[in-house]
Amino acid sequence: MNIEISEALWLDISKIYTLTEITELSGLPLTLLNQLIELDAIPACDDIGSAFDTKALERACAARRLHHDLELDAGALALVLQLLSRVRELEGEIHSLQARLPQHLL
Repeated sequence: MNIEISEALWLDISKIYTLTEITELSGLPLTLLNQLIELDAIPACDDIGSAFDTKALERACAARRLHHDLELDAGALALVLQLLSRVRELEGEIHSLQARLPQHLL
């Protein structure tokens, strides 16, 4: 089995990114990025949609991969990103609950 890393990006969780930086770093077309911002699939840190946190960059990168691999439009991308986020939340809750269980029950 061969594992190929196609991209790697070191992220500073305290950094705030501009719209231009999000576009360049994610590889997502600006028009599609703007559509995802309007659909609240990629939330901005400010009211005018010009500042983004690391979570928004991660979502933009995921959206680019999904758009490229599955040719999803903005509406489908927004739905998939929302579902992936919910899955991560539920996985976190499962891990938290499992940590509270006595070892003999795991």
